Amino acid sequence: MKFTLFAFVATAATAAAFTVGPQHVVAITRPSNSGASSSMTSSSLKMSEALETQTAFAKSEIESNDVVVFSKSYCPFCLKTKELFESLDVDIKVHELDEMGDDGPALQHALLQMTGQKSVPNVFVKGKHLGGNDDTQAANKEGKLKEMLGL
Repeated sequence: MKFTLFAFVATAATAAAFTVGPQHVVAITRPSNSGASSSMTSSSLKMSEALETQTAFAKSEIESNDVVVFSKSYCPFCLKTKELFESLDVDIKVHELDEMGDDGPALQHALLQMTGQKSVPNVFVKGKHLGGNDDTQAANKEGKLKEMLGL
């Protein structure tokens, strides 16, 4: 199934169009005639600060908890991952990205930068990135998950 999302963003400094497909994002940027770049610089700084803040938050959570699951409340794969840890009687720290307001997308982008994984669930065990639901289920079947948890 193919899908395309098209968005047009215009600021005083730049007009940009984004096309998102199943495997790629294409950004087309065209300078505006106004030449005013302060709003674009300010916007870029805010995005950079948000990314830095969310990266620090994610790293802190990963270091402070044995198991961290970055999830979305409506995601069936996230639910399977959370149920797996519940069946193992393992306490986990869950962050529902869709319930975090503006911080959710910024946190998901920070996780993408950290791990290369853009989907949820995004699972960390004892400070190490495990992956998504398929990776977590496979690690459990192979006995690797219990080994990582020291069970």
